[in-house]
Amino acid sequence: MLNSVIETVLSRSSIRAYADRPIEEAKLAELKKAALASPTAMNRQDQRFLFVTNREAIDKIDEAVIEGIIASGNAAFAERIRSRGGKTIYNAPLFVGIFAKPARFSAVDAGIAVQDLALGAKSLGLDSVILGMPDAAFSGEKGHAFAASLGVPEGFEFMIGIAIGYKATEKEPHEWDESHIIEVK
Repeated sequence: MLNSVIETVLSRSSIRAYADRPIEEAKLAELKKAALASPTAMNRQDQRFLFVTNREAIDKIDEAVIEGIIASGNAAFAERIRSRGGKTIYNAPLFVGIFAKPARFSAVDAGIAVQDLALGAKSLGLDSVILGMPDAAFSGEKGHAFAASLGVPEGFEFMIGIAIGYKATEKEPHEWDESHIIEVK
């Protein structure tokens, strides 16, 4: 009754612990295709996809998130993250940051792309968690300089990110409430 796409959607869950196992180059290539194939409003295709597999760079992003949270005045939240190991990308072997020039549909386009990446990852036997918190690493003057140090072009803003890898924990997909559907026939 279900097709493979619907099965993938229904089986996906947000994973926050990853095995110390790199993602194969062939799977990385497929994920890049999924990102680039994501539709954009008016076919603008103005997104840039930052694919980070370097462990040191991922760790620097984790630390920059904490620093950004502290700079925003939320030291208690930053300390809570540190007390849990200081990992906001959860030791995933791949972080993808989606950046775009701010425009009317930039956030929507990024949401579509991150969902394509999440479903693409699941279909390849990988798991993921969609991340908004890295915004703290890439915001403000210091954040823009940090993004530039990773190769993000000037004028591009962080929209959303995703951690991808082989899961090191089990988690059931979330339950949904059918009362959230508004149906007009």
